[in-house]
This record gives sequence, structure tokens and C-alpha cells, in this order.
Amino acid sequence: MMKTFKQYLEENKLATFAAATALASGAMAAPPKPEALDILLGHTKQKEGFRPVAEPDKDTIEKPVVVGYGTTYTYPDTGKPIKLGDTVTKEKAEELVRASYKKMTPHMEKIPGWDEMNAGQQAGLMSFAYNVGPGFYGKKGYETISSKLRDKKWDEVPQAMSIYNRAGGKVLRGLVKRRAEEAEMWKSGSSQPQPQPQQTATPTQQSGNVHTVVKGDILGKIAEKNKMSVQDLLKLNPDIKDPNRIYPGQNIKTK
Repeated sequence: MMKTFKQYLEENKLATFAAATALASGAMAAPPKPEALDILLGHTKQKEGFRPVAEPDKDTIEKPVVVGYGTTYTYPDTGKPIKLGDTVTKEKAEELVRASYKKMTPHMEKIPGWDEMNAGQQAGLMSFAYNVGPGFYGKKGYETISSKLRDKKWDEVPQAMSIYNRAGGKVLRGLVKRRAEEAEMWKSGSSQPQPQPQQTATPTQQSGNVHTVVKGDILGKIAEKNKMSVQDLLKLNPDIKDPNRIYPGQNIKTK
């Protein structure tokens, strides 16, 4: 029987109310923080580079068709296959990266403390999950990191991630490097979950002796603003291993 418009509205109200109730009671978790997606987007853009025209990915054995910032096989927003010669703008390529990570949300929500994690922690964990598989939590072979996340031993998560650096029983340099990058993302926040600072229209955020990185920041500008050299900043912040890699939400000491 065809539903009337009034019936549709009533059912939609009930569905919306049920969803809101579930969210309020904790039955539903929130999607990744926008800042976490910003961190992942910046990392992906730097790592993949931009391909405006779809072409075979020569860096892999399978050589799948790739376009934009490393989007392969299918478009995450539509599910349609990527075809050789397809073109995308940089803006569209960014949307595709965000869509790829957002699709992982149902799996990430199952991890205890997901909503409590700050942007850096969410970003590092999502990058890890994107590589090993979004359903890794609780699976055989991932007992170590699963236990750290279950018990909310935040400071031990980077080390736990680092042990997953093998393929075919061999340690791979690429995976060692990736795990280190994910650890840096995780540690770009504090060791305990804290609310993320709200970004404003200003290019930088600074409070006291700490500078909070926002999108577009580079160490050179931060050093210049604080009348110091990049080397001085690196000495104050030994956790920064690569001066060309800082992430939104990361706290940098300036004194």
C-alpha cells in the first residue's frame, strides 16, 4: 500500500527521534573529528601527490587505476569504478580522500574510547586501520593493540602499532616508516584525550608558551613569529622528527 505524505513524515519523526535517543544514551558514537580528517588529508596529499587524470598506479604490483590523491579502484562517494582517463579537480580529490576515511566510521566507533580520543589520536588510528583493515580491533593477530585500546592505555598505543610492520613474515621498510608516521600523528595530541581547540579564521593559534598548529602552518613561520630559529624550535620539541611534517592540533613549545 502506498504511504501518504503524512505517514512518511510521522515515520521519519520517529526514526529521527530514535536515532537522537540512541546517540544521547551512548548507543551511537560520533564520526571522526573534522580536525582528524584534516590531518589525514594533509598526510595523504603529501604522500600521494596529485593526479588529475586517472592512470595505472605504477608503485604497486597490481597497478590499479588511481586518481586524485591516491584514490584507487572505486570512487568512495558513489561506488563507481575509476576508469582510465577520468579527471578530477583538487577540490574533488580532497572530497574523495575524506569520503574514504569516513566509510571506516562504523568500524572505528566500536573501539572503546573512540569518542574521547583527540584529533591526532583518531587520525593516527584511522591511518593504521586503513592500512591493516578497518575491522582489526579484536581480531586474531591484533591482540596487543586491541588490549591497549580496550584498557585505554593511550601512551602505549604508538608502541603497539609499531609491531605491525611485517608482510609475508618480513619486516618492510615502508611499513616501519608508516607506523612511525602514525605514531607521530597519535602523539601530536596529548597522552590523555583532551578537547580539541576550535580553529578560527586566523592563520595561527598561540597560548602562552605553546603554539597549536592549524592548517597551513609551517615551522619557519612559527619560528619567525616567535623571533627564533627553526633549530631552536626543534631543540624545544624533540618529538618532531621531520621539520617538514607537523599536523593540525599538534602543540609546539615556543619557550
